[in-house]
Amino acid sequence: MKTLILLAHPDIALSVINKSWIEILPKENKDITVHNIYVAYPDWKIDVKAEQALLESHDRIIFQYPIYWYNMPPLMKKWFDEVYAYGWCYGPGGDKLEGKEIGLAISTGGIAEAYAESDKNAITSKGLTQTIVATANYTHSKFESAYIFHGALGNPSEETLKEAAMNYVSYVTK
Repeated sequence: MKTLILLAHPDIALSVINKSWIEILPKENKDITVHNIYVAYPDWKIDVKAEQALLESHDRIIFQYPIYWYNMPPLMKKWFDEVYAYGWCYGPGGDKLEGKEIGLAISTGGIAEAYAESDKNAITSKGLTQTIVATANYTHSKFESAYIFHGALGNPSEETLKEAAMNYVSYVTK
């Protein structure tokens, strides 16, 4: 199964979590493609046809990004607005993502407890995933699961980072 990791991190070099996840992926695995849209499109001019072809050539798509104000980073939102086009993945003839597996790998700055029903943030961990779940449903894709790391801003220990990276590899390569 060919897996595409669509990475949207505005500054991957400064990342602790997302960078460690990408760096630990098996380099020799030809079934995994990592595509960082912030590197590919520093001018924010997205090549829609190239992105659609990339999606079509993979069986499983994992969207990976840090949560920014309870949502995806802005270039990822722009990417969805342009690439997920009417007549391509929804609407008449829009079947190009039908049956593809969709996953989500996200990191939050806040700890897990900040995403509990009773917390002041008023959004749960599950709530952070709902836009991707709804998008997958709308395009007749299959949302499989989400991998979430909480507490990225809390200066996680080396042991925590290593464990999170290994869990991420297991998630991606399952």
